[in-house]
Amino acid sequence: MDAVVGMEGNGPASPELRDIGLILASDNAVALDGVVARMMGLDPGRLRFLQKAKALGLGDFDAQMIKIDGKMQILTDFKLPPLGGEAIIANPTIQDRIKRRTQVRPLADQELCTGCGLCVDHCPVSALSMEEDFPVVDPDICITCFCCQEICPEKAMTLK
Repeated sequence: MDAVVGMEGNGPASPELRDIGLILASDNAVALDGVVARMMGLDPGRLRFLQKAKALGLGDFDAQMIKIDGKMQILTDFKLPPLGGEAIIANPTIQDRIKRRTQVRPLADQELCTGCGLCVDHCPVSALSMEEDFPVVDPDICITCFCCQEICPEKAMTLK
């Protein structure tokens, strides 16, 4: 993982850059993402894409299951995207209602999108498809990894 310069704040295409100065490697992407989440001060269990990856047997982000060579560098005061829900995290009924009504999903801006299909090609769970030369997300499949937003050369993918 190239972490020489990282993005802080609102999403993977954030203009807020931070010098981190690290290159990280692992034979398991789920474990690597779990370590990086901890470095940023975030419990990886809160990230839906890691929960889904673990459930599919693609890897484990549990700190007890990961061997780190060297010292894990904590990124102090790292600006996280808004995740919310701390006050009501233990109430499954409220969490389900919030999830169904407010979950952020990628949405292509028709003014900027050229219909190149890179977002569809790079979606790790095939949640995007082209409809009339325009990418559309299936919210039941999307794991909110925002690879589509990051890969889009036109920056046409917004988070709604």
